[in-house]
Amino acid sequence: MIQLAKLQADFQAYLLDDAKSSSFIKAVIDDKKVGAKKRLSIYHDAYRLRIIEALATAYPQLKALLGDVLFNKIAREYITAYPSTYRNLRWYGGEMREHLLTTLAQHPIAAEMADFEWMLSLAFDAENVSELSLQDLSTIPPENWDTLSFRFQPAVKVVRTRWNTVTIWQALEAEEIPPKPAQESTYQSWLIWRKNFNSQFRQITEMEVIAFNMAVMGATFGEICASLEIEMNEEQAMTTAAQYLAGWLENGLICKVSLIRFVN
Repeated sequence: MIQLAKLQADFQAYLLDDAKSSSFIKAVIDDKKVGAKKRLSIYHDAYRLRIIEALATAYPQLKALLGDVLFNKIAREYITAYPSTYRNLRWYGGEMREHLLTTLAQHPIAAEMADFEWMLSLAFDAENVSELSLQDLSTIPPENWDTLSFRFQPAVKVVRTRWNTVTIWQALEAEEIPPKPAQESTYQSWLIWRKNFNSQFRQITEMEVIAFNMAVMGATFGEICASLEIEMNEEQAMTTAAQYLAGWLENGLICKVSLIRFVN
């Protein structure tokens, strides 16, 4: 039993490490038809090819952007830098953005594309929760709205880009010729969520990003309105906050609301 466990461990080490440096080959019976080195190289390559296939599934438009040859090279380097620890390959690949920031630093749009695609996939696989509508809030008296706080569905994310990453992603997704990579004048923010079993996204203003982040951190509707008053008058702030909230509810982003009770 101990010998079998050691053989299994050695085989795993062979698959994960450079095949040429492994001593596991000594435990494999050689023959004239298919030698031990050849047989083991099949397993060694098959392991990597399966993971590369999983990465291509997770990052289809990144692969389209880079091309087959470069994507394959990047994927093999990624496998070496981040050995898989997952039983389910669906979750393998979460460090691709960080990997590309180093390996393709001269092309930062690649890291942005990886980040955008990974967040879309996380939204798709997020936990199912109930969705509130604007009508669900109609029973709350207007005088209590200032103390409302919100809980968002797990699928909701915000991604920031500096390049025309999303425009390129949309073109590749539609199997169209994408525009050339170009840096935007300012950072762009994208809200990602899931609706009707599909990942969705839309561009949002920096002001909405601030309001959204406050809401996620537990700020009340009144506190969000107060923060907007830095940029506009009280009436405009309330109207803007209400528009944000209506949009979040329409998209199904909010799963729960609570009334915060303040103690005098």
